[in-house]
Amino acid sequence: MFLLGDRLVTSPSDLRLAATCEFALVRTLDARLGRIAGLPVTDDAMLARVAELGTQHEQRELLRLSARHPGRVLQFPRPAYTLEGLTTAHETTLATLRGDSADVVVQATFFDGGFVGHSDFLERTDDGWLVMDAKLARSESVPALLQIGAYAACLTEASIPTAPIARLVLGTGEPSDHPLDDLLPVHRARRARLAAVMEAHAADDGPALWLDDRWLACGRCEVCVAAAEETRDVLLVAGVRMPTRRRLLEAGVHTVEDLAARTEPVPEVRAATFERLVAQARLQVEQDGDPTGRVRSEVVSTAALATIPEPSAGDVFFDFEGDPLWAERGSSDWGLEYLFGLIEIDTGTPEFRTFWAHDREAEKQALIDFVTYVQQRRRQWPTMHVHHYANYEVVALLRLAVRHGVCEEEIDQFLREGVFVDLYAVVRAGVRVSQRSYSIKKLEPLYMDKRAIALQSGGDSITVYHEFCAARDRGDEAEAHRLLELIHDYNRDDCLSTLGLRDWLVQQREASPVVEPASDDVGEGAPAGPVTLSADRQARIALEQALRELIADTKPHERTAEQQAIALAAAAVQFHAREDKPFWWRHFGRLRTPVADWPADSGVFVVQEATVVTDWHRQSSRQKPRRILRLVGEPLSGTLLTPRDEVNAVYAAPGPAGIPMERGFHHGKSPAGVRILEASPALTTGGHVRQELVVEELMPTGGEEHAPIPAGLVPGGLVRVDNIDAAITDFAAELHAQWPAVPARAGADLLLRRPPRFRRGTTLPVAAEGDQVATITAALLDLDNSYLAVQGPPGTGKTHVASHVIAALVQHGWRIGVCAQSHAAIENVLAAVIRAGVPAGQVAKRTVEAEHPAWTDLAQADDLAAFARDHEGGYVIGGTAWDLTNPKRVKRDQLDLVVVDEAGQFSLAKTMAVAMAGARLLLLGDPQQLPQVSQGSHPDPVDLSALGWLIGEEPVLDPEHGYFLATTWRMHPALTAPVSRLSYAGQLHSQVSVTQSRSLDGVEPGLHVRSVDHHDNRSSSPEEAAAVVDLVRDMIGRRWIPAVEDGEPERAIGPQDVIITTPYNAQVATIRAALDAAGFDEVPVGTVDKFQGREAPVAIVSMAASSPSDVSRGIDFLLDRNRLNVAISRAKHAAYLVRSPLLTDLAPRSPRELVALGAFIGLCERAVTTT
Repeated sequence: MFLLGDRLVTSPSDLRLAATCEFALVRTLDARLGRIAGLPVTDDAMLARVAELGTQHEQRELLRLSARHPGRVLQFPRPAYTLEGLTTAHETTLATLRGDSADVVVQATFFDGGFVGHSDFLERTDDGWLVMDAKLARSESVPALLQIGAYAACLTEASIPTAPIARLVLGTGEPSDHPLDDLLPVHRARRARLAAVMEAHAADDGPALWLDDRWLACGRCEVCVAAAEETRDVLLVAGVRMPTRRRLLEAGVHTVEDLAARTEPVPEVRAATFERLVAQARLQVEQDGDPTGRVRSEVVSTAALATIPEPSAGDVFFDFEGDPLWAERGSSDWGLEYLFGLIEIDTGTPEFRTFWAHDREAEKQALIDFVTYVQQRRRQWPTMHVHHYANYEVVALLRLAVRHGVCEEEIDQFLREGVFVDLYAVVRAGVRVSQRSYSIKKLEPLYMDKRAIALQSGGDSITVYHEFCAARDRGDEAEAHRLLELIHDYNRDDCLSTLGLRDWLVQQREASPVVEPASDDVGEGAPAGPVTLSADRQARIALEQALRELIADTKPHERTAEQQAIALAAAAVQFHAREDKPFWWRHFGRLRTPVADWPADSGVFVVQEATVVTDWHRQSSRQKPRRILRLVGEPLSGTLLTPRDEVNAVYAAPGPAGIPMERGFHHGKSPAGVRILEASPALTTGGHVRQELVVEELMPTGGEEHAPIPAGLVPGGLVRVDNIDAAITDFAAELHAQWPAVPARAGADLLLRRPPRFRRGTTLPVAAEGDQVATITAALLDLDNSYLAVQGPPGTGKTHVASHVIAALVQHGWRIGVCAQSHAAIENVLAAVIRAGVPAGQVAKRTVEAEHPAWTDLAQADDLAAFARDHEGGYVIGGTAWDLTNPKRVKRDQLDLVVVDEAGQFSLAKTMAVAMAGARLLLLGDPQQLPQVSQGSHPDPVDLSALGWLIGEEPVLDPEHGYFLATTWRMHPALTAPVSRLSYAGQLHSQVSVTQSRSLDGVEPGLHVRSVDHHDNRSSSPEEAAAVVDLVRDMIGRRWIPAVEDGEPERAIGPQDVIITTPYNAQVATIRAALDAAGFDEVPVGTVDKFQGREAPVAIVSMAASSPSDVSRGIDFLLDRNRLNVAISRAKHAAYLVRSPLLTDLAPRSPRELVALGAFIGLCERAVTTT
């Protein structure tokens, strides 16, 4: 920002700053107005290096554009920052863009009198001028997106033809395109907020005050930290984050001293958290009041200190040095771990060992060498451990193993056996230190002298590494060696510090007189033993390695489509093993930690109250002893448990007999199961979900009757995937055997993302309007061992089309298998197939969900094989991926067609597996609705859904790959329009003759926004629940006239004609209670997952959260466009979006948040009414 006379002019950098920290923005304004001295500017070598690399990146992009548009690139000089200079430059820019003198404009100036900006590049395209900015980063950032949004807004406001997207050219050289429909709403909101902040503060009498709650403060930047230090703000207390600070301020706790002296509890701050923060503040006050500044410490948990293994001569102390900005040209895989450093102590004197890596291949070799080194050391010293500080080292090792496809099992083994010891976790749980930060360098005064080396931070190390690379590249070996020695010494001192910290913690443990309460006990059993891999698992590991060796000489970003298919097949071989790893990491993490430290994982239930309904007993002499318990507690993450969930009991150490307790663990899991008999939700104050469960707990083998109650319930074992893994392995082995040829298989075509192949060599036939069934049937009949995709948005009749296509193919004698992620989806298709005319005797499945199946209900799934043998003239069978990959039920290549329903939620890896059952593959679904959920990390994107892989970043399917069903028969045009803009780039349309013939008396069709004022609600809003009840009351009884095609009579709207969805289970319970109290107990309410595939005349969506700072699970979850799409599109006539007006008052913190916010604001702007 700057002043032109008395006029304040802002720029995109101010938009960026306002999005990051409004307090820093107004303090910058104070400096411009002369109210304060200029803000301090830190000389940051790392930032200078980034700026230098950024300039080089811009020059590379300019060269690329110049080569693409020879003689048609016009570069403007930076104008004088005067009113005349900026006005002239702006007018010159517009004249150039309206003329024909250039196809690329560089450094175009935009100035509207109060805002100025200079766009890196504007490129002429068929769709208008494309805004482009070159950003060194490996991924998008909020400031970068706001910046290109600002330039695009300048173009549109000047009526310059503008492309519908804006582009960031990332540091990899790859373009990242973003629809203006997502960017411009956020730009308008943030520009308005910027103007409001600047205008309000300019009118103030003096400089901005730290406690002025008109301005959002980040609490982290230099400006915030300086203000916090000046006022002794409670934010200086270690462990206080901004949400907690807000609650402390509301309770009158403003300073460190206030918190140290506080005795009364603070509302909405957990008692244990409050006690810990008070003690932390007290200790910091003591240090701050000591003229010597001596760092103090105190032991708070000997149990935590007891988790440190007994020292071994073989112990090592480990630290990484990495460069997040390192990348190979053209690759999107950024970051290089250039030094694995560690200290050994077996000689009695600390010895420093290094594994260096200056490129990707060396990084892979360093990983292999490091893992081999640890294995060898463990053979010599079986009780040795690798100590590190914070979880970066383990996370980086896991990331490197996935990146390079090596050492995954070995690192998993290390994790299972507790080889890695995170001293940060021990420090945070076991001791309290009088420093504002718990970084290892802040702890060093407790156990070592001040460092005397040149480098003092990780940022310094990265900067010196960049200097080393430059010296090496220009051939200055002496300078390169000197710079590496600086990094060597810095990393060595980090490792020595880790050693010193370990020894100090052991001393504190031995000297501590603290006696732990029983609840903090830890197990004293044997440590976890080694896990032997099965022969099948070892074979899959070998197959993956063999596949990767086929393409080892090609860098990932340089692969051909065929090589990428090999990489995907290789990753799929261990898909389930990688998907399961986070489950086990979280499971063992829970066993190692107190309940208070358990993360909010789905399916985990913390017991708060318990009563014994029926004590230990046997129902028969053959059965295990069991007891019935009534448990009241909190389902973490708000996900309610149901009687279908498989769970196990977890007991606190020392635990009852029969429950293994590994050494150092706080909990043990009962090997016997727990069956949930009843589950009902309830609410506590503050909106936290509590549940009451009635469960039957079995006694484990070797157990005894006992009185202790479980500390919690955790998810049971994972479902079996042996058959699926075997089918993936067969497919991958076939690819390996035929390489460099690629098998003519549907699964291979899908991986290649090539258009479907036809026997007559033709291309995909174009579907005539209203004739999709005939066209798709003809395409499948001509398909040559390939795939066909059909994307069906809400209400487009995907199931209707699929069922009639299947019926037509059965008449040709085809053998068809229907597969999906859930039994309910499969059975829905089978029911539609019978309605389409296939005799029930030719359709079969073991029924799981349907109460009255119309198909042949098999006694067991193994009967699929016999049914198929008896119906060779054509049949339809239904089964999950497990069924279609089980050779006892369905043989390889048995089917003429495999139909995957909801293929937008069906992983690419599983699709490869089920495709082995048939000659052809039909993918049905919509990636723009509920997505495929993945937990694992994979070297290649086999965790994407099958349709998601085909569609990529586009909202609709490429016509080369299949068919997009562009007509919805459900939603009125006024409702279709905002949904189409939200999720389908405007390509979804309404069947007007049907949807406009429906009417609801007195209710305008379309999307309606209802604003409800409320505050401090995270996941449950009684105010919104009351508004929902009012809407239901207003709807019930209104006259509903369906379309003739609906086959329904006119009627008054009833309870089942309104669907209510909300993102949170807490709000489900709140709305349910409010509806029941009002007499509307038959109106359905749930999360969107419950209602996919359902429809009603009216849908109501309650957002629940009051403001962005109150949002549970993140704003990008709450505003997720896929979930909004599903929720709104349940309605035929009208959808009501119930929300707090403060919900969009957000400075987005991530690109995902910005895109979600932009889509949501745009959606609300397109509502037919807003009240």
